[in-house]
Amino acid sequence: MKHKIPATRFDALSKRDLLLKLTADRFSKLSNDLNFESDIKRYQATSITAIAYLKETNQYRRQLQLCLKNFAGRTAETFRPEFISAVKKLYQQHLINLGRSIIEFSEQRVNRKKFLDLDFSGAEINNAHFSGILENLFNEYGEGVLNLDHAPWRCRMARIYNCSKDTMNRLEGKLRTIGQFGCLDDAISFLEVRIGLHGKYTFKVLVDNLDELINDFLIDSSNGHINKVKAQKPVDELVKEAAGKYEVLNSPTYLVNPKAYKSILKHRIKSTLKNR
Repeated sequence: MKHKIPATRFDALSKRDLLLKLTADRFSKLSNDLNFESDIKRYQATSITAIAYLKETNQYRRQLQLCLKNFAGRTAETFRPEFISAVKKLYQQHLINLGRSIIEFSEQRVNRKKFLDLDFSGAEINNAHFSGILENLFNEYGEGVLNLDHAPWRCRMARIYNCSKDTMNRLEGKLRTIGQFGCLDDAISFLEVRIGLHGKYTFKVLVDNLDELINDFLIDSSNGHINKVKAQKPVDELVKEAAGKYEVLNSPTYLVNPKAYKSILKHRIKSTLKNR
């Protein structure tokens, strides 16, 4: 006999809300998850989910930049292996504390009296981490809700604890904080290259390309016109300011050859000022 249970289509929710609800449900159950051999492993698991969430919602770079900012001014002499090792230990302990805190928060804030049934029929789950979480939920739904005694993994339904918008907002803030410390390995690799090239790390805003740089640096987002203050400055001053403020990620040539970077910046800034 088929069970007709009211369900919400996965795409009725925004990606952000869907992932936050899944995360809140996941964290609220971690304390009783026997797949983890210790509480420490449970706390560490929250960092993996936080990084996956931030990358999937395009927030990871922001947290990476916050992490990098703490290392501004580091030189080859001060960015030594013993310093890196000490920072890793410090951050790892802090992440354990953050993991414990976010699990406790989720346990307290999910509504255990109200379930949300989600229908993922036809959905393509490209994120490997959240795909794994969902596969477990599909199995649990088939076994516990539909009482299937065969092939529960064929089920594409998930039942989770629901949570409020306020809980989602606060949970997202906690995920961002975890991400700021959980991205340390990426930050260290990033810093090693810049310090190796220049002998010192100078914090800069990260942009994908020159178009993004120009839009952020010169254009007033409120009206799409050239920023009035920037429009009054000499081009050479704008070039110096932009070169000192931004790093373009898709062109390593600019890291190796600062003159080439300033040259293309001058061309793009002059062109933008002329054509607007």
